[in-house]
Amino acid sequence: MSTAGGDLYAVIMAGGSGTRFWPASRVRRPKQLLPIGIDEPLIVRTSTRLADMIPPERQFVITSARYVGAVRELLPDVPPMQVVGEPVGRDTAPCIGLAGRLVGTLDPDATVVAMPSDHVIGAEELFREHIGVAREALAARPDAILVFGIEPDRPATGYGYLRQGAVLGEFGGRRVYRLDAFVEKPDESRAREMLAAGGHFWNAGLFAFRPRALAAAYAAHLPAMGPRLDRIARAWRGDEFEQILTAEFPSMQSISIDYGVMEKADQALLLPLPIRWDDVGSWAALERLAGAGDDGNVTEGDTLVLSGTGNIVSARDGLVAVKGVDDLIVVHTPDATLVCRRDDAEGVKQIVEALRERGLERYL
Repeated sequence: MSTAGGDLYAVIMAGGSGTRFWPASRVRRPKQLLPIGIDEPLIVRTSTRLADMIPPERQFVITSARYVGAVRELLPDVPPMQVVGEPVGRDTAPCIGLAGRLVGTLDPDATVVAMPSDHVIGAEELFREHIGVAREALAARPDAILVFGIEPDRPATGYGYLRQGAVLGEFGGRRVYRLDAFVEKPDESRAREMLAAGGHFWNAGLFAFRPRALAAAYAAHLPAMGPRLDRIARAWRGDEFEQILTAEFPSMQSISIDYGVMEKADQALLLPLPIRWDDVGSWAALERLAGAGDDGNVTEGDTLVLSGTGNIVSARDGLVAVKGVDDLIVVHTPDATLVCRRDDAEGVKQIVEALRERGLERYL
C-alpha cells in the first residue's frame, strides 16, 4: 500500500434534524441549513473553512434525501453528484462508510476527513493545520483511523470523551497518541476528575482515514455492511444509483461509527485539537457563541428585554419583548413560539415529539 497518499477529501455529514432548535429548525429546513450563532448557514461555514485546503470539488456531503436540493443550492461549487441523500437515517457508520467508498472510487490513496456539518470551530487556520498533521500521521500509519479530540475547557457532561494512550509519534510538531478508550458521557463529578487528570478530550465526531483502511475496519467489525456499501459505490454516477441506494441503504444496521468500529479498532489514533469548538447542540449554545450583553441576556433580531437577566431571546420574525423574567429561552418564528426554562434547553426535542404525537406535523 502506498504511504505517500493522494489528495485530501472532506466528508460533511448533514443528515440531522436539529430538533433541539425548534421552532427555527424544522423538518423541511433543519439546523445545519440555518445561520445559528453565526452569520451564515452552519453547513456553508463548514464547507468554506475547508476551502483553502480541500476545495469544493473534493468535498462530499452525505445528507437526508429531503435536503439534497437545499444543500446543492447552499453549496453550488460542490459537484451535485457529491451531495448524496440517504433515503433513511442510519447513524454515522453507514454514512461515513458510504462516503469512504465513494471517495475511494476517485482516489484510493486519498486522506479523508469526516466531520459534522453543524459545529462551530474557532481558530480555523489552526484547525486546517491539524488536518495536515492527520494526513502526515496516516501516511506513516495508513492502516489506522484517526479521531480528533477537542481539548476541554470545562467539565462538560453532554459529550463523550476520548482517553489518550501512549505517544505514537510527532507529526508537523504535534503529538499523535494511541486512542486508549472511548468514555461515555460522565456525570459532573467524573467530568471534573477527568479534566483535572488530563489526557481526556471531547469526542466531536471528527475522523480521518484512508478509504482502504476504513473498508478493512468495516470488514472486520461490521462485515454485513461492507457488501451493501460496495454495491452502492459501484452504482455511483450511474443511472441506477438512486434505485440501488434506496434498495440497499435502509437494510443496513443503524449504528454509530464509535460503537460499530472505533471502539473495536486495534489501530486507532488520537490527535488533540486545541481549538474553541461548539456542537451547537441547543439554544443554550447561543451564549457561548455570541456572548451575553451587559444585562446578562443573549438576544437575536428585534428584541426588548426589561427587568430581566439570563434570558436567551431570538426574534426570527417581528419583535419579541419580555419583562420581569429571568433564565428563559424565548424564540419566535412566523408560525410558532417557544418559551421554556433555560436549564431545560435539551428538553425542546420533547416538544417536537409531542407535536408529532398530537398530529400537529404542520409545525414540524
